[in-house]
Amino acid sequence: MKYLLPLICCLFVFPLSAQQPERISIGLKQAIELGLKNRYDIQSGKYNMAIADNRLSKSKKEWLPDISGSGRMAYNPQIQATYIPAGFFGPSPELVALGANSSAIFGLDLNQNLFKPGIVTDVKIARNHLEQEKEINHQQENNIKEQIVLAYLNVVLKKLQVQVTMADEQRYKEYEEVAEGKVQLKALIENDYLKAKLDYENSKVETQKAKQNYELALGNVRYQLNIPAETQLILTDTLNAPELAVSADLTKPDPNNRTEIKQLTLQQQGIGLELSKTRQNALPSLAFFANYSEQFSYSNLDYALGKWWTPFNYLGIRLNVPLTANFKNSNSIQEYRLKSMQTDLDLKQKTADVTYEIQKASSELKNAVQNMKVTGDNYNLSKVIYENQKQQYAIGSFLYSNLLDTDKSLLTTEQSYIKSVYDYLIATINYQKAIGTY
Repeated sequence: MKYLLPLICCLFVFPLSAQQPERISIGLKQAIELGLKNRYDIQSGKYNMAIADNRLSKSKKEWLPDISGSGRMAYNPQIQATYIPAGFFGPSPELVALGANSSAIFGLDLNQNLFKPGIVTDVKIARNHLEQEKEINHQQENNIKEQIVLAYLNVVLKKLQVQVTMADEQRYKEYEEVAEGKVQLKALIENDYLKAKLDYENSKVETQKAKQNYELALGNVRYQLNIPAETQLILTDTLNAPELAVSADLTKPDPNNRTEIKQLTLQQQGIGLELSKTRQNALPSLAFFANYSEQFSYSNLDYALGKWWTPFNYLGIRLNVPLTANFKNSNSIQEYRLKSMQTDLDLKQKTADVTYEIQKASSELKNAVQNMKVTGDNYNLSKVIYENQKQQYAIGSFLYSNLLDTDKSLLTTEQSYIKSVYDYLIATINYQKAIGTY
């Protein structure tokens, strides 16, 4: 019995310790890397590139010679009679059974394309398709990065809001304590004390709401990173961290860096290749062919009799000249021409859209920098005013209602400054996305 209690403790303690949730401390850069590694949609998109690369390899192999082997074995128990005209075996025509009951042919065939422009174009089309898939994958990665960054920054903002509400709660607690002391000294009416107490209770509710919003934002980050919901996640970067303030070059952005422009350009090239291939279908093709065979003919199935095996072979050039291909391909040619004109218009419109996005993102980034500086100065000034009036309230030379007005001004400037820093980071991300460097 003396060993039973330690054994029971082991059974309960070790499983509990083994089931402790994972704890991860992560910065923004590491979060992006982890998300791109864990996301199933990113992994799925890479298969599209692998498939496109396989098609490219397959199209290149069309130039390899086509070598095939064939075999045929047959036994005819009754040979069909053949009509023989008069004069061969006698004065009158006859039916004579000619041939062997057993026959077999084994051979090798070789076909090698010498001139077929469509194969070259197929390789170019496959390579173009691979480049398109790379750009699509690049765009998908950028979208995932943006979602991760926005989710990460939202958590950082919510965490700062929790700190702000906790500071507010602490201030209202101090107000309530000062008011309580004044009531006891008969220096404050009880109603003002009750108001201070109510403000303190309300501040605790706001703190609780801020914590709930923070946990919800953390859950979104876990979802974006595709990690278990029970993972303890700690984000190490803050709004003022230099890792978040990614530099943005406001000089000479090139719209062609955007993956949407690259995709449309590749699509236009692909349509041109399809048009070329359609026209090449009307061109002649030239191929080399060869055959080597062994034939067996005898009255039975005795294939070991070597003298009844006879070889034969041949080789040649095959020329194929399409005669009606141009007529049949006319509609396909017209279709690709229309698609080319349509894509050209899409490309022009997308270029105009991207140019406007760059201009807008550039203006928003400049405004965000200016707003962040102004709100920062206002926040520092409001803190000085608040500290002065707080001291006056403590010594009884300042009304509680007036102090609350100053407190609200401080809270407003504080929230404005936090939002301006957040807006600056978002504007930086939007600008980099607009110029195609994100």
